[in-house]
Amino acid sequence: MDTKEILAQTLKKLMDSTSVDKITINMLTSESNVARNTFYYHFEDIKSILEWIYAREIVVQLASFQSQMNWNDGFKTLLNYIEENRKFCLNTFHSTNRSFLEHFLYRLAFDMVSGVVVDLKPECSNKLRDEISNFYGRALTSQVIQWLVTDMRESKEEFVDRMERMLGGTIEAVIKRNS
Repeated sequence: MDTKEILAQTLKKLMDSTSVDKITINMLTSESNVARNTFYYHFEDIKSILEWIYAREIVVQLASFQSQMNWNDGFKTLLNYIEENRKFCLNTFHSTNRSFLEHFLYRLAFDMVSGVVVDLKPECSNKLRDEISNFYGRALTSQVIQWLVTDMRESKEEFVDRMERMLGGTIEAVIKRNS
């Protein structure tokens, strides 16, 4: 395991019991048995290591789920990640970096919806594609956060079914109405 991975896994472990806002570089490096300077060689601050963790653990996986045929598989992959890393995600959300998690989820949702739009109509204008991606990206982000903070009382399957009922055909209809 390389140093970045050691620091990342240690941060996640610390976040099981400590608010990310209370975790210091000294605490992280001490727990990781890594020199403080080594941390700064790899990361700027705690937020940058959070970004690296999310990018490495989920963003890379979702790149292939940006089409009309498989966006819901990507959505399920995202929900699986949140479910498996619930404490980590909630800790990030409840921290002063709350906007970080919202922005992260929004970028994922925006990119997925954008891929669906391009799949449905490759010649769609960038303006319309971005408007659709922004609208549905914000809606999906809001719903995922609501699911997370309500202790995921709705099963993942019910949640995905509800999103499919709400979104089914709507993006295609918006494209047709505005082309």
